[in-house]
Amino acid sequence: MQGYAGVIARYDGLVAMVREQYHAWDAPYWNLPSGGVEDGETPAAGAVRELREESGLHVSVDELELVWTTQTQAAGRVTSRSWNYVVDVADPAFAIDDPDGSVMAARWFTPEDAVRRLGRMPYPPIAVPAIHYLAHGTRGRAWRFTLSGDEWSW
Repeated sequence: MQGYAGVIARYDGLVAMVREQYHAWDAPYWNLPSGGVEDGETPAAGAVRELREESGLHVSVDELELVWTTQTQAAGRVTSRSWNYVVDVADPAFAIDDPDGSVMAARWFTPEDAVRRLGRMPYPPIAVPAIHYLAHGTRGRAWRFTLSGDEWSW
């Protein structure tokens, strides 16, 4: 089972997003900075690292607030878990240093613009919880997504 971590980084009422090319999808999409948690790394440490690599924004683990978790399952087994945090950043300057080479750009968006862009993503386990948080501010939710055939349910 793979673990992932993501961050809603905020500055002056805006949300940081990265434009990323996913090999499994047809086109680049705007997403929140996120990625896989490495072996021996806590989800919070993975979130800090992914935020730094994908956007150049620097925060500490102590500044993060866990706002939702996500679990995916298929064929009756858990396939991934993710931890998603929110943080306010002091320095809004972007400096992408993505070792995967998949991040094409980083920008600040209003929460409403971020919701619109996330709504275009073809992967509900990433998009739906982020949209819900940005639109409603609900914290502490544990999302569960199940893949059956080609359809996601939650």
